[in-house]
Amino acid sequence: MKKTEPIDIEVAQRDIIEALVTGIDVITAFNDEHARLTATAVAERIGISRSAARRYLLTLVHTGMAVTDGRVFWLTAKVLTLGRAYLDSARLPRAIVPYLQHLTAQLQESTNYSVLERDDVVYVSRVNAPRHVTPGFEPGTRLPAYASTAGRVLLAALPDDELQAYLARVELVPFTHMTVLDKDQLLRELQGIRAQGFGVTENQYEIGMRGISVPLKSRRGRLIGALSVSMSSANGSTAEATAKCVPALQATANTLMLWV
Repeated sequence: MKKTEPIDIEVAQRDIIEALVTGIDVITAFNDEHARLTATAVAERIGISRSAARRYLLTLVHTGMAVTDGRVFWLTAKVLTLGRAYLDSARLPRAIVPYLQHLTAQLQESTNYSVLERDDVVYVSRVNAPRHVTPGFEPGTRLPAYASTAGRVLLAALPDDELQAYLARVELVPFTHMTVLDKDQLLRELQGIRAQGFGVTENQYEIGMRGISVPLKSRRGRLIGALSVSMSSANGSTAEATAKCVPALQATANTLMLWV
């Protein structure tokens, strides 16, 4: 079967179903920090009226994708079918798993494939290290890109105008006392990642956690995601981890480049 790549197309406003767009916004208003929301909270988060938010939420309850106690709403596991449909239909997330398995066996650390979605990094595929407790993020986890190693690698690969637009609109929120909150410093670090071709961060989203990541590109040079290793910062020094993991990540990215 001939491989195809997505193309950018202009969509006329008349072809947009605004109710569907808003419905998606309502679903994505829920996250780890806002797992339970009132109609008022949803309305404030996505910029619609309280009455409209309540109708959307009640529709989700009707479809089984949300439940309510009469005041607060929260999503159900049925929402996972949306992500499962993507994972079942998308070729790359499934095909990349054996390569992550090989990386994990080689490095004895958890490995991930992730993509940039708006201002967040989304972890799509993951293989856990053979330990009882492994740091990292399960498939479907969404984090602010600046707080993730993979996210920073993906941001660093953006064209300058897109990167500047991102920095202008993003609000840098501290997840730890070491999270970078200065935009000039973040830009310098992203430029360093762009220059060296890989990223390493520690303690940005969680204390004691280290991430090492490289970009994954197609043969035509199109950025399609990032490969990364998640580990405890107690597993050796930063220099040792970088020397061990970066060549393996880059070799895997180069292998994948031959067919994606």
